Formats: sequence, structure tokens, C-alpha cells
Amino acid sequence: MPNCGPRVSIYSHDGELLCRLGHAHAGLEAGQFISPHGLTVDSRGDIYVGEVSFTNWGRRVRAKGEEIPPGLRSLQKLVKVG
Repeated sequence: MPNCGPRVSIYSHDGELLCRLGHAHAGLEAGQFISPHGLTVDSRGDIYVGEVSFTNWGRRVRAKGEEIPPGLRSLQKLVKVG
């Protein structure tokens, strides 16, 4: 799906969309992504999403010489509920 924003989609083995994580726009809040790049799942079903946050957010938002914005991350853990 083009222009769906920085999201992670989870599909069944049959190609059925089970869940879509993230929002239509990039953000720093929990559950939002800047630029999801890779992911893994642990034995409990928790999802870890790696992001290329500095190159896609830090360069555009900060001026030269300023520090990286607080909360700018490169890994986010999403805990399975239920």
C-alpha cells in the first residue's frame, strides 16, 4: 500500500492482514515509528522494531551543531498483550 506511513504490518501465512502497527505520520510517541527498518520477535511474542531514526528524522529536524532530540531512538519494543 503506497503512502501508508511508517508502519509495521503483520500477515498470516495465508497473506491475511492480522495487524498494522504505527500511524500514518512519523512520530516519537510510543507505538509510532520514524522509519522502521528491521524487526524480530522473541519467544513471548514481543516485537522489537529497529529504526533508522537519525538519518530520516535527526537530519531534517535539528540544526547543525545541535544535539539529537531527546527520545530519538533506534529500537522500540512492543509487548504482546493477551
